[in-house]
Amino acid sequence: MGFKLPGKSIQTGTSGHSSALKMVAEQKAASALKAKASPAKSPEYDAAAKKDSNLGSYVAERTKIKAKYGGDRKKYRASEEYKANQSKINKAYGIDDGYVAPTTTTTTTTDPVKEEKQPRVEKTKYEDKDKSKTVYRKDGSVKKRVYKNIDEDEDGRMVRKEKATSRKDGGKKKYVHKEKDSGYNTEGKYRTKTKVKYDKEGDVKRKKEVDVRDGRRTVTKTNKKGETKTKSRRTLKGILTGKGKKKKEETE
Repeated sequence: MGFKLPGKSIQTGTSGHSSALKMVAEQKAASALKAKASPAKSPEYDAAAKKDSNLGSYVAERTKIKAKYGGDRKKYRASEEYKANQSKINKAYGIDDGYVAPTTTTTTTTDPVKEEKQPRVEKTKYEDKDKSKTVYRKDGSVKKRVYKNIDEDEDGRMVRKEKATSRKDGGKKKYVHKEKDSGYNTEGKYRTKTKVKYDKEGDVKRKKEVDVRDGRRTVTKTNKKGETKTKSRRTLKGILTGKGKKKKEETE
């Protein structure tokens, strides 16, 4: 059997025949490699490439995506990058696949504004040693107010204190007034205390007045009906100093 090349006739089994077979095999391999590197293009492909010059890069990208997922058809077709790339290819071919790229929303978290809490205790100082203090509850309502006033001169000083306690609804609960004079007034040294308690309606429930001066302590109590009781006795200091004795007309 002979193998015929242009211009020559080669007999089977000869060295020329072996060289010819080797050359043909190399030509086939080169043709296959060229076909693999540059696949055959169809008229449809050519038309699509004219419409979108990036079609070749889309096809190459699709191959990379498939390889990324190990050729698993289910996985790579479900990926967003494959859907977006394939949609570009489809558009080049004039196919509308209805693909819509997902919108990315950026959420910004802002630190909540911290409300400034009202101080539970508010203190104020005035001129001439006067000062006040207001105490608040957790809900912001006023619990009590305290006021202190001091007057003094070379003879002595007078100290006055007032404390008003309020209910949650703003109504009066208790009022306390104290005075202590160590010679500031011409009437002499004394100290007094008045304490008033109110009911929920704001009416006086009971009242107690204490007056200490000239060696005696006098207590006057008033009930809700307005009835009063007064008691008076000598103080220890009055006994030691000889003051506070009742006059004869008081004992008779």
